[in-house]
Amino acid sequence: MKYENAKDILPASLLREVQKYAEGKAIYIPKRERSKGWGEASGCREKLNKRNALICSRYGAGAGIMELAEEFFLSPESIKKIVYGKKIKLPEYSPTIYSAKQYSDAGIGEEWVRIYLDNEGMDTPDGSEFFLSELVKIPLRLIEDGTGAEAKEESDAYTDKPLIIMFEGHRFRSFCGEEYLALLRKEKKNAHWAFIFVSHKEYSYYLNNFGKQFQRGK
Repeated sequence: MKYENAKDILPASLLREVQKYAEGKAIYIPKRERSKGWGEASGCREKLNKRNALICSRYGAGAGIMELAEEFFLSPESIKKIVYGKKIKLPEYSPTIYSAKQYSDAGIGEEWVRIYLDNEGMDTPDGSEFFLSELVKIPLRLIEDGTGAEAKEESDAYTDKPLIIMFEGHRFRSFCGEEYLALLRKEKKNAHWAFIFVSHKEYSYYLNNFGKQFQRGK
């Protein structure tokens, strides 16, 4: 590294001030930190990126431009710029664990669950009453049998998809896919990936007794 004589660079008044602390010493003056870009400090940019990701995901799932404009309070032109732009790279949706992990890693696991339940003709539980967990691997022995469903015998019955589970009343139960759960039991699976809806009232109990022990979907 090339050294410069401070008297050739610094104003005399500043040089005298520096000499009080480091006279005769070789010192390194670091570069100023790069100022944060717009929205980085406040988190606004991250929120917008996630919002735009949700818009693109809904569009990919079949929602129309006008429908999205009304839902997100944006002009149709703004929606078009978002969904037709090439800057946002979204995970590709499919009813598989691989796709669910991609959505979860991107911080939009709830969007994967919403699309999945929509395709199953089911409503997503109210977010004001239930917290949605990350994608986790849950022991099947913890899940109570609810409907007595039996595993299908068709060749296409086994698909590699997560379970959707509810935790309420200190109990785990299947929210969607009872036949799939029965098939996993028949295949003698010990554990499987799942998204878990947890009652807000029981979140602390869930976290302390189960949430910290479940394997995360990474």
